[in-house]
Amino acid sequence: MDKLTSKQERFCQLIAGGSDQSTAYREAFNSTGKASTVHSEASRLMKNPKVAARVDAITQQKTAAIARVAVNDRQLVTNKLRAWVEDGVDPKTGEEPTAAQLQAAQLLGRTVAMFSDKQVIEKADRSAEEVAAEIERRLSQAEAEQAIEGGGRNELH
Repeated sequence: MDKLTSKQERFCQLIAGGSDQSTAYREAFNSTGKASTVHSEASRLMKNPKVAARVDAITQQKTAAIARVAVNDRQLVTNKLRAWVEDGVDPKTGEEPTAAQLQAAQLLGRTVAMFSDKQVIEKADRSAEEVAAEIERRLSQAEAEQAIEGGGRNELH
């Protein structure tokens, strides 16, 4: 058997689409059998190397398609925002972008994780002595910069 049957292909499509094995088997094979029979037949079908390989292939195709859409959406948002910032007008309409257009671009950008409201706080494990030394270094640097600028005051105290 080189190719999958149409029912096996449908089963693979359903599995790759997120259905559980029993549900996919019932739908693909129009089965009305007992739950235990359906479960064992679905399990047996998934153990078929050609079926498993096809499910993997479909899943990879879907993942790649989702990635392509995300890249396209990122490019769309970037291009729109760049045009609005550089030219001040929408390249298609020749008019200034409306608040609704800007909000739509922002929402689309968020769907592909271009914008985030999260703040990342990096915590470095430093001793009190290291922190004190860093403060002293920065104070010295600020005093030196102030002296170079001729600020008149040489002390920050």
